[in-house]
This record gives sequence, C-alpha cells and structure tokens, in this order.
Amino acid sequence: MTKLTPELAQRHQRAADYFVRRRECDWTGADERELNAWLNDPVNRGIFEDLGRVELDLQQIQRPRLASDRSQQDTVADGKRAGMKRPEVAVARGSAVSWLPRRRALVPALLSGLLMASGGWYWWGNHATYALHVTTGPAETREVDLPDGSRIALNFSSSVRIRYYPRHRETELIAGEAFFRVAPDAGRPFTVDSGMSQVRVVGTAFNVRAAPPQLLVKVLEGKVEVRPDRTREDRRALQLTAGTGVSIDPATGQHVAVAAPGSTVGDWRNGQLVFEQAPLADVAADLARYLGESVWVEGERLRKLPVSGMVITSTPETFLRSLPDLLPVRVDKAAGGGWRISPLG
Repeated sequence: MTKLTPELAQRHQRAADYFVRRRECDWTGADERELNAWLNDPVNRGIFEDLGRVELDLQQIQRPRLASDRSQQDTVADGKRAGMKRPEVAVARGSAVSWLPRRRALVPALLSGLLMASGGWYWWGNHATYALHVTTGPAETREVDLPDGSRIALNFSSSVRIRYYPRHRETELIAGEAFFRVAPDAGRPFTVDSGMSQVRVVGTAFNVRAAPPQLLVKVLEGKVEVRPDRTREDRRALQLTAGTGVSIDPATGQHVAVAAPGSTVGDWRNGQLVFEQAPLADVAADLARYLGESVWVEGERLRKLPVSGMVITSTPETFLRSLPDLLPVRVDKAAGGGWRISPLG
C-alpha cells in the first residue's frame, strides 16, 4: 500500500479542488490550461482519474424512498389531470420518483466533502477490508481459505501477511514457502511481495519460496508477472507461464530462468519433494529446511551436479544418506552439527 505522505495528500487536495471547481460557471480557459499542465504529471493524472471513478460509484447509489415521495407523485398526477406541463419537482416513473436531477446536483457536493476530508477517498481505496497474518512452525503446514475463494498453503516455518482492499488483493511472504491458488478477479489484481520482488496475477496457481539463498517462483497454471526488483519501474516485468519459473537473488535482483515441471510445483503439499535434474546445491538447501540442520556441499563442481529423485518430507535423512548411490559423493555427519557432502577420494 502506498504511504500517504504530506506531499501526496497535498496532491489529493489539489485534485479535489480542480475536480469540483471545473464544474463552476466561472471556470475559464486559463483554468483548463493550468489543469492540463498539472495533469502532465502521471501521479496527478492517476489521482484525478480516480476521482471520476468515485463519482460514477456515487451516481449508482439508489436513494431510499421517502414519505414525501407520495405527495410529489400526487402533484404530478394532479398536473396531468389539469393538462399542465410536467412539474419540475419530480418525474413520475411507475411507483418510483426519479431523483436524478437532484442527485446530479448533489454529487459534486458529496464528492467535494468526501475528497477534501483529509484525502478520505484515498483512505477508502487503501483501507483493508480483510486482514490476516498466518505463520507455521518448523514441522507444520497449513492451508488458509480466503474470502474471495482463493487459497494459500504454507510450508514449514513460513509466514504470510494478507490484506484485501477495495481495488486490489495484497499478500506478503515474509519467510518460508507458500503455494497460491488465486480466484480470478480482473478488477482486483493479486500481488505477492517478498523482499524487493513482487509477483502479480489475476487468477492462477503458483509457488513462491523465500528461503535462502534464492527467491524461487514456479507457475503451475495460468500466467504470472514477476518484478525481480519492484522498486525499479524502469525494469521490464518477467512474464511466466505454466511450466516455467525464475530464481532471483534477493540482494541484487539478478535472476535466471528455471524449469518448473508440474510435478515439482508445490509438490511439498503432498508430503514429498520431486527433483528433476536439480543442482545438488538446491537439493541440499531443501533437505536442510526439512532436517532443521545445515547441509554443506563442498566445491563448485559438486554443487552443480544434477540430481533426480523423490524425497519424503517426513524422512529427509533417508534421501540424504542415499545420495552416494546416485552421485560420486560422500555424506558425513559434521562434528559441529549438520551434514557435509564431499567428493569421493
């Protein structure tokens, strides 16, 4: 959510002033040129366009029927019987009385009051209507159903913060790993922030791992937009589709594409990890998470060795000890704790 700074609040106030004054009879060509110059700033234009959307929302509000409506309808009926022109007080429409002329007159006043009350419209658009913070322990997984039909599954030692706003859905993966199945809603995009990176979708299924050393995004269904560094608007977002992924260095934003076979995306939800030609360094990092102990791989050549196989997450040590059957390596318990994978000989 964008922080409402004093400078930004001043922009909102000025936009509201322009929006209301532009309807007055004393609005001049010089005023219009001044407004157009102000709108050359993209931030100002975005604020001003939002005001138009708020006004449309106000115009859709239906006025409740009042006791006075009956007398107004009687006035219309009496006028018709007397052959008079339609009264300007109200227009009869069946049993209802239209308040459109009065509503059009009231909307600018209502809008002015709403927008000028310390950026009230801004707070409406950025006030969370739903909020939740979920964490899991070292050997705990959890699934969370969200109010729009989306679902988030959290892996071991994970933390996610969720906030829904009127115009967007926002989550932050603070630590660990989560699988997201997002319900489509074109009017409210769904974002996942983790460190400096952001994933943005409308409706899809994907997995995000924020465990060191890399941030890893893999897509199971649909399309995903990834910004390795969301603070850099000048950098083009990455477009991922099903079966693709990206590995991001959280410190620099540097990234490389990775394959994401369907069997490996969120596989941990079924109590297993599937590796298909994965570098031994990545395998060791995953095993360390489930073991709760460090796993070191000696030498860059060893770290790049490809590994294929399946790990049962409840018994990761079994797979670790079987690595010498798959690769030319030794696996030893380290004296200071943890495990060491070293080359033979």
